Amino acid sequence: MNDAYYTTTGERPDLASIEVNPPEGYIADKIMPVAPVMDKSGTIYYATVKADAAAQTSRSAGSAPTATQISDSSTTFTAAEYVKRAGIVPDEAKQMGGIEKADVVGSKWAKRQTMNALESAVATIVTGGAKDYTFDSTKFLTQSQTALQAVRLYSGASTLVGATTTLKALVQSLLADTTYGPVLSRIVSGSSPAVAAEGLSLDSWLGALKIFLGIDQVLAGDDAVWGAGDNAEKVAIMKLDNSGDELSHKWNPVFGKTFMFMPDGTQPYVIQSIADRVNVNNLYDAYIWFNCVELNSGAMKLFDGVAA
Repeated sequence: MNDAYYTTTGERPDLASIEVNPPEGYIADKIMPVAPVMDKSGTIYYATVKADAAAQTSRSAGSAPTATQISDSSTTFTAAEYVKRAGIVPDEAKQMGGIEKADVVGSKWAKRQTMNALESAVATIVTGGAKDYTFDSTKFLTQSQTALQAVRLYSGASTLVGATTTLKALVQSLLADTTYGPVLSRIVSGSSPAVAAEGLSLDSWLGALKIFLGIDQVLAGDDAVWGAGDNAEKVAIMKLDNSGDELSHKWNPVFGKTFMFMPDGTQPYVIQSIADRVNVNNLYDAYIWFNCVELNSGAMKLFDGVAA
């Protein structure tokens, strides 16, 4: 077999940094932002919401006001290994245009599987709890405002999260409602045919939903993850950390973080290529280590029964 169609053996940071997919389908890091860690296990200290209390009145002169003590809570994390291997035989590497192209193909596929594992872990946390509301298109505006009021003390952007197909079903249900349908439609259609034509896209409808509900953003996840199995027909109204601060959980009550082990301190993904001359194959292993930890479950309200 021609040596030109065997890969090199060793760790490949050049392949680990390759963009795998457009970012639209992956929303895990927006829901549970990454907090890099240098150890695979440890203790986390994080902020929780301290309930509001009435301001003190009639304080006696010379006496101190009564203090309400505020402190962090703690939990632990263990960043587990997720790994996937792809194989491309030398003959296939030749058909792909050379080993350089095959390296990219094999690495992308393996890396995408580990990214899907992270996405699935976050989706399960979001949709896996007990529902707070059964979706009802005639009551959804009231339900959503009640949910937003319940999560108001948590830090971050108010967000509607769900599978792309589920969010489409939600929009369709609202459009079919005789009260809300004309209002939502008017937000999209605007005042001219040109604006109305632009409103045919899904992004326009999701933007209208953001205005309609009075929230900061709508996150549409990949149907293969967010719309599969027990995740299907569910949406959540959440407050999501958008500070960009890896340590924000220490002083802000945020929904959760993904504690991700970084072997070199910067790159979470490790890709190794292996020239397997015994089995006449090129192997590509992608590794990632993480633990998605829900810190403040009260930052989310879950809706079930959002069906087309």
